[in-house]
Amino acid sequence: MLSKLTWLTCQVQGTGGDELGFTLSHRPCPSAGAIHPIHLLVIDPQAGRWLRYDPVTHGLDEVITQLEPSGVLAEMHSVVPATSATLLILAAEPGKTAAKYEAAESLVWRDAGVLLGFLAVAAEAIGLNYCPLGVTGEPWVGRLLDQPGLAGVGAAFVGARPD
Repeated sequence: MLSKLTWLTCQVQGTGGDELGFTLSHRPCPSAGAIHPIHLLVIDPQAGRWLRYDPVTHGLDEVITQLEPSGVLAEMHSVVPATSATLLILAAEPGKTAAKYEAAESLVWRDAGVLLGFLAVAAEAIGLNYCPLGVTGEPWVGRLLDQPGLAGVGAAFVGARPD
């Protein structure tokens, strides 16, 4: 389920220049300047661990962190009780967009909104339930890694529809 969803929305289809210090990429979901500063973090309730979608390899990489996914899931379930759904959290690197644009924060928020919208349309197309949450993903994203400058910019639940 998640493989189809990320293939339709986030998978890298081509790469561009790297004059900003990182590689620009073309993906189904657009991003200001082809920068794509948003990482898709995943908590599968069955796996009970943090994963990060790698848009180049189209795979999931484990995120090594001290932050327990069960605590984040419990907080999100207080917003929408979807205990069997997979949690998607959007984690942005605003500094990447700021490397090219003034007022980069606005563009990062627009990228997050577009990505949440693309995920919604793709989920509907492949028959999944999808619910964007009215939360940013903070303070969890800020505590997830010892990487300064990472910020939560959205979250959603996705899962199979009941038979």
